[in-house]
Amino acid sequence: MDLDKETLILSDDKIFYTIEGEGEYVGQRSLFMRMAMCNLTCIGFASEDSPHGCDSYISWSVKNKMTFREVFQMMEDNNWIDKLKKGTIWKLTGGEPLVQQKQLLKIVEAFIDKYGFIPKIDFESNATIMPDTRWHEEFKATFTTSPKLTTNGDPERKTYKPEVLKYHKSIGSGFKFVINEPDADIKEIWRKYVEDEEGINIDRDRIWFMPCAGSRDEHIANAEAVVEYAKAMHVHFSPRLHLLVWDMALKV
Repeated sequence: MDLDKETLILSDDKIFYTIEGEGEYVGQRSLFMRMAMCNLTCIGFASEDSPHGCDSYISWSVKNKMTFREVFQMMEDNNWIDKLKKGTIWKLTGGEPLVQQKQLLKIVEAFIDKYGFIPKIDFESNATIMPDTRWHEEFKATFTTSPKLTTNGDPERKTYKPEVLKYHKSIGSGFKFVINEPDADIKEIWRKYVEDEEGINIDRDRIWFMPCAGSRDEHIANAEAVVEYAKAMHVHFSPRLHLLVWDMALKV
């Protein structure tokens, strides 16, 4: 494989070392590689502190083409290869990372060939694009999914893909749901994902409720009610730790 010819399109954030802010791996050391481009807008999540809706829109909408060699050099220069060897999670996020699934498979193959180990890989995905089976079967990758509800503002034909959701359930993926309008959102979650006609039927132990927030103040204002809903529905609550720690959604 020619590392100077194969490329990825990364966001303005590119690659950064931090802790996971949401879901199953909250608080764990993570190397985020943020991919540019997404197939959804999440404009319905717009607020005073997050006017674009998507809390990472400004970040992933910027496109930076990088060769595989440049990506690996950046990792080496920052000693991130060693961190991955010691168990740091390689978070493939976006945008929607599976928009570039073909190239991501190639760069993981090149990484293993170059460095001699398979890192712990976790995707942040909106669960609308079917993952290649190699991710789970060969690379033991996990998926932290965040299916979008009606309140996200995109049409259901784009946000709701039952066959993709069934696959994620079958491999034990986690499901994060942003709770924006609690009564409507929770009814929709149960109707489409938990006790649904499509037979997806996600286990409650694999569900995390999160408050809709674009800042620390919004998180503090909205979290308590979402905690109570999570307790009542017997699912997990997830904070958005990056907002609480840094009061930022990006580059942290």
